[in-house]
Amino acid sequence: MRNGLLALLLLVVLIPIGCKDDTTDPIDQPTPTTSPTQLMEWLEQLGAVIRATNTSGEEASRILAYSSIAYYEGYQLNSESMRSLVGQLQGLDVLPQPDANLTYNFGIVAEAAMYTVLDEMYANAPTNIRLVLSSTYDGHERAYLINGLSESLIDRSREFGQALGNAILDWSATDGFDQMSNCAVSVPSGPFDWATTPPTFAGPKYACWGDLRAFTFTQDQLIVLCHPGIPENVDTTSGSDYFNEVLEVNEIGDNLNPGEVEIARFWNDGNGTYTVPGHYISILRQLVQQNLLNGEESVTAYAQLCIAMADTYISTYKLKYTYWRPRPLTSIQQTVDMNWNSEMDNPLTPEYPSMRSTMAFAATQVFINLYGDIEVKDNTYSSILGIDERIFTSFTAMGEEAAYSRIYAGTNLRTTIESSEYHGRCIAQRANELFFTE
Repeated sequence: MRNGLLALLLLVVLIPIGCKDDTTDPIDQPTPTTSPTQLMEWLEQLGAVIRATNTSGEEASRILAYSSIAYYEGYQLNSESMRSLVGQLQGLDVLPQPDANLTYNFGIVAEAAMYTVLDEMYANAPTNIRLVLSSTYDGHERAYLINGLSESLIDRSREFGQALGNAILDWSATDGFDQMSNCAVSVPSGPFDWATTPPTFAGPKYACWGDLRAFTFTQDQLIVLCHPGIPENVDTTSGSDYFNEVLEVNEIGDNLNPGEVEIARFWNDGNGTYTVPGHYISILRQLVQQNLLNGEESVTAYAQLCIAMADTYISTYKLKYTYWRPRPLTSIQQTVDMNWNSEMDNPLTPEYPSMRSTMAFAATQVFINLYGDIEVKDNTYSSILGIDERIFTSFTAMGEEAAYSRIYAGTNLRTTIESSEYHGRCIAQRANELFFTE
């Protein structure tokens, strides 16, 4: 077990709570709920769990989406201004409601709901990994008890949170994920289609991910709404627009300076790291730590970001496996230099659209809508990759660096990244337009 992961198990925050155990109190009695500090701890633990279990980015996006929605739905029950996402997200038609004659602590409800989802979705993880999740929840619950809440109130709140979490799990069970293992895909084999790439030469990854039920799109809308445009034809004739773009990737890759290599590594988010969604969760954790938003706003930010990231994966994969575009590496080796290799290993997916670039624009647009286009720092990989904290003048600058880092990585063409900006910002807007407040 990594030292950092073990250290996280020791995190316990004392929560200033006071709530009498009177079952006749009205449900709208003001009761303190989970704080930004607690959310920050959960985000830190989730990043550690994603890394330690080598959870794929695709699956991490799904886990984060459902768990954040469970957290949000428990939290919003204590707010006069927040609004449930029931009826707003695809397939989420009903959730349990608390007994109006009983008193609850909705901080416990929110955490119990999220923990219920996480515990089930990591049911096959090693015991020590599951202990990270259970210890986080148990530590927070003990703090409520230490600070004066009665055991009966805690028990009642936990039980309702578990019911809420189980309802979210029932909803998740209908999104098509169970069929992923039976995904049957016909890989095209034309000269201008996607082909396997070194070093693994493995087949296409998660080719049916685009068939999952999205959160803010119907299945029909996945192709129509937020479409980044039909990619240009693959034409490897010398002097063609496509060939010139391929040549640009080749020439840049042959002349990378150390700073450009660092940028490519920082935003690669490959196996054994936080993954792409885990990286943006880490950025959110750093923002929450700065106390820029209150509790309600932080919980809303968590749900908005995770919904946008999950839909980014689903939308981009739907399009990737519609167009089956080859990676630049394939075209370079066929036409320019058969021994050329990219700085970073190519994802096992078609090139267009770029998931990482789309995600960069989607995530930073969510941040802009919540925080404004402020200066931002990111120390996500300071410890595990030894890359110094990166400082950006704005979220816009961060998104552009993350998106265009794929040229340095050698995995995407410039026009693909340019098209990804509209795609990502449009997906973010779908999440931002949800009615999180009355």
